[in-house]
Amino acid sequence: MLGFYLFLIYLVVLSVFAAPNRHNPEKWWVEIVTDSPRCTYYFGPFDTDKEASSNTPGYIEDLKSEGAQRISIRIKQCQPSDLTICESEFSESIAA
Repeated sequence: MLGFYLFLIYLVVLSVFAAPNRHNPEKWWVEIVTDSPRCTYYFGPFDTDKEASSNTPGYIEDLKSEGAQRISIRIKQCQPSDLTICESEFSESIAA
C-alpha cells in the first residue's frame, strides 16, 4: 500500500513540474518602442509568437502614419499592465 501512495505522490510532483504554466500561460505580445515620440506600445494578446509576428506590419504602418520614428520591435511573452507608455506622460505625472 505504501508503494501505491508513493507512486501517487510521484505522479503529482511530475505533473506540477511538467506543466508549470498550464493554469495561467502568458500570451504573446508585440512590443514596439519608438524614439520619436518616446513610447512603448503593446499589441496583443496572441496565442502564438507566429500570430503576433504576422500582425506586426500593420502596427508599424499605423505608427509610421502617425509620425513615429526609429521603431524597434520585440515579440515576447508577458502581461503588460499598460498598453501604451510614453515618456512625456510619465514625466508629467511625476511633476504633478
